[in-house]
Formats: sequence, C-alpha cells, structure tokens
Amino acid sequence: MDRDFRQGYIQIDFPVERFESAPRLLLRSAALFFSNLPFLAAVTLAVFLPGKLLLQFCLYLADVPTGGVLSYLLMDFTDLILGALVIPAAIYGLIEKLRGGRIPRVGECLRWGRRQWWRMFGYNLAVEITIALYGALLIVPGVMAMVRLAFVSAIVAIEAGREPRPLARSSELSRGHRWQIFFVLLPVMLIELVFTFLVLGRVEDLLHSRLALAVGDALFSVGGQWMTAIELLLYLGLIEPVLAKRAR
Repeated sequence: MDRDFRQGYIQIDFPVERFESAPRLLLRSAALFFSNLPFLAAVTLAVFLPGKLLLQFCLYLADVPTGGVLSYLLMDFTDLILGALVIPAAIYGLIEKLRGGRIPRVGECLRWGRRQWWRMFGYNLAVEITIALYGALLIVPGVMAMVRLAFVSAIVAIEAGREPRPLARSSELSRGHRWQIFFVLLPVMLIELVFTFLVLGRVEDLLHSRLALAVGDALFSVGGQWMTAIELLLYLGLIEPVLAKRAR
C-alpha cells in the first residue's frame, strides 16, 4: 500500500481473469460488489451523505424547488464532484482486497481518492461532455461514446499520472470488445434508469422532505458502486494479456 503512494500509481501484480464473457463478468462484479458492500457503503456515505445534505441545505436557502430541472442538474453535478473522490478510493480498496484479501481502512482509501480527485473530476467531466455531445446527434453515437470511454475512471484511479491521456487509453482498451462491453453495461444502466425515475424521483413527493431526498440520493450512490466494480473488472480483464506477456 505504501508502495502505491510512493510510486504514484497502483501496481497490478496479482493474477487477474481475462474478460471473455459478458454474463460471467456481470456475475463476478455482483459478487465483488456484494461481498464488499460494507466497505463500499462506508466509503461512499462518508462523502456522499454530508455532500448531499449540504446541497439540499443550499437549495433550501436559495429556494430552489426539489423537483425542478435546476435541482436535478445540480444533483448530477455534485455526483461528479463527490464521485471523483469516492471512485478512486473504492477502486483502491477493491484492488487491495483482490491482491491480498484485506481491505484497507476507509481513511487510507480516501487519502488515495484525494490524490486523484482533481484529475478524476476533470476527466470524468470531459467524458460526460463528450457523451452528451455525441448523444445530442443520435442516441447510438452517445452510447458508443460511453462504451469507448468506460475505462477512464479506472485508468485515472489506477494508472494515475503515469497515463497522460486517459480518454485515448480507454478508447484503445475498448477496441475490439465494444459490443461485449455494451452488453455488460446495459443491465446496470437500465436498473439505474428505472430506479432514478421510478424510485428516487418519488421520494421527496412521498415524504415531502429534502432530508429524505438527500439520504435517498446518497444511498442510491452506494448502489452505483456496482458500476465501479464492473469497470474495474473490465479494465483488469482487458489488460490481462499485457500482464501475462510481461510475466513471460
């Protein structure tokens, strides 16, 4: 662990499974997510819960309606800000679990997240803008852009400053596997879409509480770490041939 902090990137020096099957990777990612749910919940809520409570307090002071477009845009933007800290922290912890069977302390994982926060936020913002621009043309180009850039978070969290062009690196990793990656991401995207519009959107209507909306939004972010587990296993599965070549 100290070695990763000294060298500035996370070394993948343990056996990883090659990505060959979308259903198998979904099952493996679900197992990784649920077996480490207490850790993922702790590291996510430590950041998202106070962040979402602060957002709702600010929206209350500004008299911004909870169901308005501006409110949802700001909620999405805070997801980018807070996620830029949580995602590298979660990936750091999951890699340590895969490497040695033990998850580091939440504080240590967040320390890694703080080191990567600015780059993670900047590149994830660039990803969101790219997907939105392609999606403004047609749905299919937007989806393919999302697939092509699916590894940016994992690259920034793991390779850190060693990789100067995470977007190009993600596009290179996904080449030749994009339909498989799409079928891995599709079920999770559909679940998130249904939950966002049918569940989270009704919390405030049912309870008439900004507090409930903040807590519900933070808890939803815990479930979003399944996508982090998927992206991590996809990344490890696609760099596996490179690792095997180096081992020889």
